[in-house]
Amino acid sequence: MDFTVVKGMQSEIFVPVTPPPVWAPVTKPLKDMVVAIATAAGVHHKDDKRFNLAGDFTFRIIKDTMPSSELMVSHGGYDNSDVNKDINCMFPIDRLHELAKNGVIKGVAPVHIGFMGGGGNQEKFKNETGPAIAKILKDEGVDAVILTAG
Repeated sequence: MDFTVVKGMQSEIFVPVTPPPVWAPVTKPLKDMVVAIATAAGVHHKDDKRFNLAGDFTFRIIKDTMPSSELMVSHGGYDNSDVNKDINCMFPIDRLHELAKNGVIKGVAPVHIGFMGGGGNQEKFKNETGPAIAKILKDEGVDAVILTAG
């Protein structure tokens, strides 16, 4: 992988070099899959505790029964004003329901996950937060996950 370096340019936040992704094999057709969303965009229910904008390794469970109008973003790494006007631009939950209604997917998972990406301790996320999220989704019978960034 090539990186472009511009002298004198520096991020205001720590940006780690992330490890390569781990892919799980696809074992069934999309029409037979229950699909969840996991987002690093800082999405959560309006009544949930906001993410710590200085760095946060926690996550929020987003129940599928929550209307999209009840979701919001707290994330310090990007301008989230447009996302807070239409959560679907970063967390396409209403579109996912349309796919289920049209038979493109078997169904929408009962829970989704929101967390705040953008740096921090990658080891902690890889060894603690990530496995905890994976266990929740696996226990809920999720076959596939749509990942979105912030």
